[in-house]
Amino acid sequence: MFHLDHLPNPIPGEKLIYCLRRHPITLASLVICMVILLLAPFGIFQYLQIYQPDLLADQAMMTVVLLGGSIFFLYAWLFLFQNFVDWAMDLWIVTNKRILNIEQQGLFGRTASELRIYRIQDVTSSVNGFFHTMFDFGDVEIQTAGERLRFLFEQVPHPNKVAKMIVELAEIDRQAHLDEAVEEIATGEAA
Repeated sequence: MFHLDHLPNPIPGEKLIYCLRRHPITLASLVICMVILLLAPFGIFQYLQIYQPDLLADQAMMTVVLLGGSIFFLYAWLFLFQNFVDWAMDLWIVTNKRILNIEQQGLFGRTASELRIYRIQDVTSSVNGFFHTMFDFGDVEIQTAGERLRFLFEQVPHPNKVAKMIVELAEIDRQAHLDEAVEEIATGEAA
């Protein structure tokens, strides 16, 4: 479970609402591609053994085939690892005070953005497609007037529920900020 102690710039009274990642079903296409990619060299090698046995009988050619296959597997595993890291390290954290958007960019790049809940202007959720509807995952777009105009939660589970909760949190936080401002004005006039 994720703890708020690990977040930068802690805010008093902050509570974790959601810790979101992409839906696990989004890895299915990656797994299917990887199975096909990893089985293809074995199929090619089998084809060469059956239809071109004299090609594999040559020691120099067999060395080239093995070297080519090894390089192919190395790049296939690197591709798989990079895509899995991108999936696992993209993280969206929603608390009752702010939203953190942490995105992995390649193997060695990461961008983290923070948005205070009361600055939210609009929240839109979208579920497009058969599999998205069947497994209930989609995108949540949050628009604000701040420096970064929008936050996009990509392929998260239950996007309608997440969007509704964010709107409710924004209203609660806006009301709390309004109450604080009224208190400050009242104490300023009394002094």
